[in-house]
Amino acid sequence: MRIDPRGGSVSAMTDPIRVAITGGAGQIAYSLLFRLINGEVFGPDRPVRLQVLEIEEAMGALEGVAMELADTASPLLDSIDITSDPARCFRGAEEIFLVGSRPRTKGMERADLIRVNGPIFKEQGRAIALEASERVRVLVVGNPANTN
Repeated sequence: MRIDPRGGSVSAMTDPIRVAITGGAGQIAYSLLFRLINGEVFGPDRPVRLQVLEIEEAMGALEGVAMELADTASPLLDSIDITSDPARCFRGAEEIFLVGSRPRTKGMERADLIRVNGPIFKEQGRAIALEASERVRVLVVGNPANTN
């Protein structure tokens, strides 16, 4: 699903940077998404094309997040593509934030998180290798590589 908050207009500033983020309906991504479109990350003159990944069960929540982002009417928000398909999410991405992962639950050790989240990051890594820009930069925030 693609939401074009500017009705198809093309930015006069510069070409938009393609930014992919996983776990788009989660709390960490929610905070980050708004910073990505207000100029705090890539500067006040760089439009952003968001490509947001979420698991199928959370796509309804992600649609709500996408509508909130569109409602900001940020001049830097070029478009928002939401999907549950990693290949589609990472296609052409220049910057990727791997935020989505299973959180630590009671009784879990870091090794348990690696067993659960390792396959997620492995699948995403394959999709990144096949689909992302050759200049891609990736930041891993998801468990166990976070501050929790």
